[in-house]
Amino acid sequence: MACTSQKTDFTIIGNISGLQIGDTVEFKTIDLPSWKDSTAFTIVIDDTTGFGFQGKLEHDQYFIFRYTTNEGKEMVCDRSGKTFIVRPGDTITFTGERENIYYSKIGGGIYDEPQLAEYLRADDSLGLVRGSYMRNIEEAKAAGDTAGMYRWADAFNTFYNDNPGVERVRSLRRAYIDSNRQGTLFLLVKRLPDIGYEPIDEMKKIYDNYSEQIKESWYGRKTADFIAQMEAIAPGRPAPDFKLVTIDGDTITKATYEGKYLLFYHWGLCPGSIYIDRFVCELYDQYREKGLEVVGLTESIATIRELYNKTLNNPHEKDLNATLGNMLKHKWTEVELETEYPENKKMSETYRISGWPFFILIDPDGTLLARNFTEAFSEAKKILKEELDNEKE
Repeated sequence: MACTSQKTDFTIIGNISGLQIGDTVEFKTIDLPSWKDSTAFTIVIDDTTGFGFQGKLEHDQYFIFRYTTNEGKEMVCDRSGKTFIVRPGDTITFTGERENIYYSKIGGGIYDEPQLAEYLRADDSLGLVRGSYMRNIEEAKAAGDTAGMYRWADAFNTFYNDNPGVERVRSLRRAYIDSNRQGTLFLLVKRLPDIGYEPIDEMKKIYDNYSEQIKESWYGRKTADFIAQMEAIAPGRPAPDFKLVTIDGDTITKATYEGKYLLFYHWGLCPGSIYIDRFVCELYDQYREKGLEVVGLTESIATIRELYNKTLNNPHEKDLNATLGNMLKHKWTEVELETEYPENKKMSETYRISGWPFFILIDPDGTLLARNFTEAFSEAKKILKEELDNEKE
């Protein structure tokens, strides 16, 4: 488990068939738990038989590579890239084909462990099929085949329903976890972001079972730091102070909502937000006169409005357009996170908001009651029903 202060060589080898001169492979480091990426190096294909790179690392590193064709096109599939972990001294090999490069077999380093290799190959095989559905969607769209596009979209969205391959992958993952209760570098890296929204006591228990070697590694120390940060915003703790500027130019703080229940709702252009938005509106209408305030958090209202205008006269996007229209008419206070106001930008970091839809419930005394994705919304509904419904009056 390398964690040295001096840099050590590592090697990347790509045995990928079908490469074209001028294709580009961009390798980025991923900072966890923030998921921020930074370009580490880029390979421009000048040999159709494969590619390679040698560099230096100070510590174990999580990477992602993204492939672009010589025509500037990205790979159409169900993944945004291929993630992998490299230790100083590792030689990592990717074996596959250009069209399905994100499902390439990984060898070397931690990936030579048989149980992990079997699980990842099964997962890649599943993704390979689902990714082909995405290409079928694009082909039908380009051909003007609307019926075909929706047929493949439905197959894509329901791919994991009653799929025996899915259960096999889950079974292999469970077996790998059960065989490695003291942790592995792979599990350490994969679990690190989960600390942001899984019950903190459960994550601490998992961490406590790790071996000292795992705990002392680069990602082991990052895990310990993140657990400490998340303990500070765990349910039952005082909610951190905030200062936000609304889209109307007003300034709101934690004190603004003293004596009321405050529900933060982070929403945007994601299927989860589009689905749940009307339920959040219903909850607000139900309890707004009984002590509930909602503050919407979104990156950019202008982006929502732009898509609304684009889908306005499209009969195939009627439902989406109606939802977007309702989003633009939210009755509660709205805050844009991507603005010139540093306080707004800080909100995601303070409360570790990591996606959409994300909810934070604060009680009238300023105590954080729930913080998570849709699970927190369900918890908020339960709490508000218990505390604000007529039965409590």
